[in-house]
Amino acid sequence: MMQGYEYTVEELTQLAQEKIDLGEKLLKDLSKRDTIEGVKKIQKKISQELKFLNRVKTNRTVTINHILCSNLTHFGCLVDCLLMSAQVKHVDYPLPVEDRACPLRVDIVCDGGATWIKVIARNPKSLSDAVYGRTSYGSKSILEQAQEYIQAASNFPYMFRPPTVIFRFLSKLDDELIVELQRIGIRVVLAEEEDDVSECSKEPSSTVDAHHPKDEIRLLNVDVTTLIAYCSAMTNGSAAWEFKQPLLSEQARWERDKPVKPVLDQLFEGRRLICCQTAYDSFHDILTILGGEREKERAKALFSRIQVLPDVPLEQAPKELQSLKLGGKIRPRSLQVFAFGLYHRAVTVTSNEGFTRAAKMQGLEVPVFLHDARALTEDKEKTATQLSQ
Repeated sequence: MMQGYEYTVEELTQLAQEKIDLGEKLLKDLSKRDTIEGVKKIQKKISQELKFLNRVKTNRTVTINHILCSNLTHFGCLVDCLLMSAQVKHVDYPLPVEDRACPLRVDIVCDGGATWIKVIARNPKSLSDAVYGRTSYGSKSILEQAQEYIQAASNFPYMFRPPTVIFRFLSKLDDELIVELQRIGIRVVLAEEEDDVSECSKEPSSTVDAHHPKDEIRLLNVDVTTLIAYCSAMTNGSAAWEFKQPLLSEQARWERDKPVKPVLDQLFEGRRLICCQTAYDSFHDILTILGGEREKERAKALFSRIQVLPDVPLEQAPKELQSLKLGGKIRPRSLQVFAFGLYHRAVTVTSNEGFTRAAKMQGLEVPVFLHDARALTEDKEKTATQLSQ
């Protein structure tokens, strides 16, 4: 857009309509990802922008500032990045940061949590002005923001490693500024400079490091739920049953559609397996009461591969875990199992999604590999009906 040019009402109306068209397209694109946490919030913000633009367009009171200051430019780049990112967990994710009045917001958390993306739609001049002090008092430069994000990444690790922080710029950037950002630890991605914001992202924005953090995990903490699932008759070729217990019949249907054992075998391969004494004792109590002979044989074979280690005193666990309030899904046994994993910097393998969700609600994201739950079923087959193969 030309600076100093006097736009006619018709031209301004047309520019507003182009923004409206963009906003409607963004809402349509977001509808494909509206189950991701935070997407509905972005949809609401875009809808508010559209409501305003439609009003000034109808009233023929559009000004050039309405066009230039529209947040739809930012949202356009954000949505493009979102659609190209893999394993997106959150959009517009707030991070509590000490000594900061409001949370630090990450535009996109993707790769399961291994990558944070911040979308920056400000023009290159305003970015440079902020770096070199030509800006209003109190506003942070892009370099100060970069340091905040790198510090936050170290405070909120994923699989015990800081997430990769990507700054994705809508416009071209000064080479010197790129070097400074990279020195701080930011990965810089430059979108192509296009008039049409919908073309702002041509290259994948998701982290594409040679190794994913999950691939580098070598130590796994095995939970009671995983021990049960691994040894169950159901997961070892005996899922074609209709049980008297509806929950077991449901698990059998899930197992026929999506077997758990191959997932665990692939996960365990080449990795060291540990479990705490509490998990070992609890599993053997359950096995003694509910386990069949072949399930007990599998457990014996499995524990030839698992190292049982002493429980970790909770006072030695990370402070965030110590502060979790017991109750609901946060139970003493689960607390002990997850404390053990965190202490040993091991990813916990579990089907206890209830604990991980409850912990997250209290501000602690535990490194886990989640799998579907399965019960011990060998003895329950005696009263079950076998399904025709």
